[in-house]
Amino acid sequence: MRGHVRKRGATWSFVVDVGEDGLRRQKWKGGFKTRKEAERELRRYLVGVEAGGDPFPEDITVSAYLDRWLEHQRSRLRPGTHIRYVRLMNDVRGTIGRLRLDRVRPAHVQQVIDKMTERGLAPRTVVQARAVLGHALRQAVAWGLIPYNPVPAVRPPKPERPDLQVPTAVQMLRLIEASAGTPWGVPLLLAAMTGARRGEILALRWADVDLETGQTRITRSIQRVNGGLVFMEPKTSRSRRQITLPAAALEPLRKQRRQQRKRRMLVGTHWQDLDLVCDRGDGGPLHPDSWTKAFKRLALKAGLPAGTRLHDVRHGFATVLLARGVHPAIASAALGHSSPAFTMTVYQHVLDGMTAQVAAAIDEAFGEIR
Repeated sequence: MRGHVRKRGATWSFVVDVGEDGLRRQKWKGGFKTRKEAERELRRYLVGVEAGGDPFPEDITVSAYLDRWLEHQRSRLRPGTHIRYVRLMNDVRGTIGRLRLDRVRPAHVQQVIDKMTERGLAPRTVVQARAVLGHALRQAVAWGLIPYNPVPAVRPPKPERPDLQVPTAVQMLRLIEASAGTPWGVPLLLAAMTGARRGEILALRWADVDLETGQTRITRSIQRVNGGLVFMEPKTSRSRRQITLPAAALEPLRKQRRQQRKRRMLVGTHWQDLDLVCDRGDGGPLHPDSWTKAFKRLALKAGLPAGTRLHDVRHGFATVLLARGVHPAIASAALGHSSPAFTMTVYQHVLDGMTAQVAAAIDEAFGEIR
């Protein structure tokens, strides 16, 4: 098999001569900006063919390629993330799914973004779809199916910053009081006092909690996958963390454990021995979606503003920490964020309101200037 590069117009291409059934056939790939880039891709292509690859791959459509790529990603993604990818790529298929993969240009990517925007999808959703499509087409370049990734040439829409309904410490105390005596009392207590995510709280085991010292390990989460509940590893390495429970949370947890032991005796052989801190009454897990629905009723009962979400309790916890002067890096570690920079971006509104503390600190450090 032989190949060479040549310039075609403003770009470079490579062509490979392949003998098949005594006939001379050629494989072309173009669109490279420089000769060096075309030569590098030629070498990569020849190595792939020598390793058993098909020198004449099928003219695959965007939709067919996304099917293969999503299947390839299935074992590499959390189930919930994979489902999200599938849904986002369905919006791509609706616009350019029938287009040949090697004919996708920046204008087609822009068309996808425009169509999604016209349908009224949230800018954040459009941004996510562009990011996932970019990931998919980077892989297509690595697999030698296309010469370049057109997605970076298209600017993403600017996502709107949502107005957070951040409950105050007083409002979160009302929530705890409103949920007392319900299956959601302990979960809400933990949410308000640790800032842990919904799935992390419902997956928490007694083995991870030291009721003497308050030291608690977040080691897993629970998610709904294909209608069932699955325990899984945290989303990131920083999500796996150790936190210290406030003293106010320890006695309610001791009470929870005593009541759980009594229920276990009553349920007998029907008890599900999952060691869960928060259970539905028979040792089995509480459903995350049920908690979200119940929260709406409890928030109304506690007098919180309409539209307050369960996840906003996590925002309330973070806001309390930052407003009390806890360093953003420490707050980030407690929340299991990917980085302190992410924490500061999300809660910039809190930090902006702390400028008076900066001035006070400078006054204290320098004293009165005479």
